[in-house]
Amino acid sequence: MRKLHKHISFALMLTLSASCNKDFLERKAQDIISDDAAYGSVSGIQALTANLYNNMQTEAFDYWVEGNQAAFPSQASDEAVRSYSWGATLDPILGDEMFGWWRYDVVRNVNDFIEKIPDAKNISEEQKTRFLAEARFVRAFYYFSLVKRYGGVPLITKVQRYNGNIEELKVPRNKEQEVYDFIASELDAIMGQLPESYNADERYRATRYAALALKCRAMLYAASIAKYGAVQLGGAVGIAANADGYWQKAYDAAQQIINSGKFQLFNGYSDKTANFQQLFLTGADLDKNKEVIFVKTYQSPDLAHGFDFYNAPQSFKIDYGCATNPTLELVESFEYSDGTPGKLKINDAAGNPILYKNTADLFKDKDPRFLASILYPGAPWQGGTVELRRGVIDNGVQFTSANLTDTYGSGANSIPRVGRDGPLLSGDPTKTGFYVKKFMDPVNRLADGRSTTPWIVFRYGEVLLNYAEAAIELGKTADALNAVNQLRERAGIKLLGSVTRDQVRHERQVELAFENHRWWDICRWRTATDLLNNTQFHALYPWLMWENGKSPADMQYSFQIVPAPKNTRTFLSRMYYQRIPTGEIDKNSNLVQNPGF
Repeated sequence: MRKLHKHISFALMLTLSASCNKDFLERKAQDIISDDAAYGSVSGIQALTANLYNNMQTEAFDYWVEGNQAAFPSQASDEAVRSYSWGATLDPILGDEMFGWWRYDVVRNVNDFIEKIPDAKNISEEQKTRFLAEARFVRAFYYFSLVKRYGGVPLITKVQRYNGNIEELKVPRNKEQEVYDFIASELDAIMGQLPESYNADERYRATRYAALALKCRAMLYAASIAKYGAVQLGGAVGIAANADGYWQKAYDAAQQIINSGKFQLFNGYSDKTANFQQLFLTGADLDKNKEVIFVKTYQSPDLAHGFDFYNAPQSFKIDYGCATNPTLELVESFEYSDGTPGKLKINDAAGNPILYKNTADLFKDKDPRFLASILYPGAPWQGGTVELRRGVIDNGVQFTSANLTDTYGSGANSIPRVGRDGPLLSGDPTKTGFYVKKFMDPVNRLADGRSTTPWIVFRYGEVLLNYAEAAIELGKTADALNAVNQLRERAGIKLLGSVTRDQVRHERQVELAFENHRWWDICRWRTATDLLNNTQFHALYPWLMWENGKSPADMQYSFQIVPAPKNTRTFLSRMYYQRIPTGEIDKNSNLVQNPGF
């Protein structure tokens, strides 16, 4: 009897499907179990399915580029820099395999499940059909994770078995177009077999709308590659087909979700900043948060993550902290609520510094999504204030420090030169003058592996952005404008009177900041080589304007824009596709490496 050589995660199963039998999982979780046992009960099949879900590369909080500690994907794009000097090589030249995910082991697992589920015992035909549909959804997700990284990959849909001829196992790459077409056809085939919703115990499983959301995203990527990419290696990378067909598929999938009436933008709070912040903190509550289409949930202590631990501001951290520093470029991408450009007002028309009583005043009237996504100088946080000060300016002379302890002034007017949250040019504190806020627990300081904020894989806000992008590319400008304005209205900023492709992309940048879309967006648009071309990102440093005889609390602040104390960042054109791991090329002589490697 063949055995299943895989471990089933007990804790994950509780998260993804609370209906799974706990005793079964505790009894079998660490064992190698037989096919008869695994496929002989609903609970066994649920556990296997949970393992398939667990292997989906959702690029959630525990996804670190190059596998380096706290190297979150935003640090590789134009959204942020990495505060630490150690770890991932995110500059000056981005790594060739930093987003690598060549996981044919999990493809084999799902193929094995798809082959065996028809013969499962003690479950109904209706249950078999649904489990099979879920597995095909997961497999489509796996292949999307592969194709967006590598272009065309071997399209293997059956379990490979060694029959004495190793050459039969060496499958060549399919064309990139063939992989995207496979994803679309698979999702179309299972759409009617997945339920529209589940009961409370199974609510985090893939629904019909999760399949539509995956199709929508995948077809958007395919359309972009067809329009902006180049066909190479006989189609292994690039798509020769007309892009409009893929734009239309993305548009149609989004429209089906919109027309279903099942989802809506989250509007649970009257305060626009609080509302956008709570959208991500309440993502596991599908009864209250109707924006969520598909979500990965967490439980502490066994199945939690460390996003708060690694990103907490310096004075709010338990250890580590400070990892992700938003760039000034991203900060200024957020408009003001009246729709004017987001450039910060630090100098008057004559070029003289504008003085502010409080550092937070500089950010007054910014897009509430900015206030909900980024911790800025003077931002309220966890019952305190994010104190960012680069130093003191006294009679035109700057006084700063390389640490957080040196002081300026004397007696009752003595203060640390640098704010308790930095910025510093070295060490952990922020290098740009900002910290990330989106997803962070606003109340609790959390140790590593204790965060439970859910990761929203698909949400209605993204669907509207996908719809807008596909619409603008198809010439359906009115549809694009309507979708973008729904997001702007929810955000609390001025609506647009007309819309362009660049405005749709801009809206995507600010709405989806830190949700791990930006890297893939600038890759599929083929704009990364321009945006990241020996690019120096910038920082914003507040300075306290010293006045003798005054208490520091009564003094004012000026602001200085400086190059962030990090290397420049360059994206080479070959990096629009990841390098196929050398070990895989060595094992399979039929695999052709991507261009430029």
